[in-house]
Amino acid sequence: MLRPKFEKNIRYESDLRGKEPEFFIQIGFDSIHDVLLSIAHRQLSNEGSGLVWNSENKSWARVINGKTLSNAYEKNKKDTRIYHNKIEEHIEALGLDKLKEKDENLEFIIISNGNLGNNLWHVAWQYDKERRLYHLKDEPFTERVYSCLVTSRDKSKRLGIKRIKFNEAEEVFDEAGRTISRGVKWCAYGQQIVRTDNERNITEVVPIEEIVEQFYDVRHVFDLKDFDKRKEKDGMVISKLYEDYPTKFRENMLIKLREFPRAKYYHSTLGTNEEGIVIYHYKDKIEEIGKRLVDKGVKDAIILDQGGSVGIYSSWLNGFLTRSSYFRPARISTIAFVLK
Repeated sequence: MLRPKFEKNIRYESDLRGKEPEFFIQIGFDSIHDVLLSIAHRQLSNEGSGLVWNSENKSWARVINGKTLSNAYEKNKKDTRIYHNKIEEHIEALGLDKLKEKDENLEFIIISNGNLGNNLWHVAWQYDKERRLYHLKDEPFTERVYSCLVTSRDKSKRLGIKRIKFNEAEEVFDEAGRTISRGVKWCAYGQQIVRTDNERNITEVVPIEEIVEQFYDVRHVFDLKDFDKRKEKDGMVISKLYEDYPTKFRENMLIKLREFPRAKYYHSTLGTNEEGIVIYHYKDKIEEIGKRLVDKGVKDAIILDQGGSVGIYSSWLNGFLTRSSYFRPARISTIAFVLK
């Protein structure tokens, strides 16, 4: 277990034996000064298409200025990432560079929130923006309950994982329907894979069957490496999953849970325990990662990111504590933890 050279309640460990590093970091609540959310090009990228499956040419696409750019991960990769900022740009947008100039002892870490702006279900809300809710164009945000990292606006700056809802006026409600907008600074969604029932005092892994429709990118659930989307048969199988989205998506995904092999994907998770915030990176099936988090004492946890976006930047290194083997440093959204 490693600790940075300065005296703060933060510790981390890394196992480099696999292709992707297993990484665990815990930051005590008593060492968190603030938690900040950055969304690049927020006005332009809000209500964008995100990455959507194009059934016509069997590829992922993004719609920009009315033009559909197919093959988003291949020949049009650069153009479909025009809303992605480098880590230095996120630091500047959050004002952390100026704060660091004023106080050389200021330290922070930044993690990727890479699904925001790319995949449906992933939304964020910020109280100080003209358009408070950030979501994709086809997101039915008034119809869903979202598991979010929620930060408070009061001096306590409490943070935790809660289930919340939104209305057409972009107000925030708890799951019981009580308005909480005035107390929330910002919140951001992730699929909840660990939850604690305080009444029963039970912490459990959330069954994949409960949340499978929340993974718009089906590759995060199913092992499709043997599928060639360029082949008509394989491309049709993938397209079938998105047929009549979102009405039939859950039904389609549940059927394929019984038929398709499961993906062991590299996930970035964020959780809470009695002491503070936990960030954990591991490559496995979603439920297996959940089990590991429970074994580590995590009470609630969400998935924020996957694959090439997984990494943690630290100010004291002026670089990355950890990152995936095919790391892509630019992304639409990041979360910064400013340390006391």
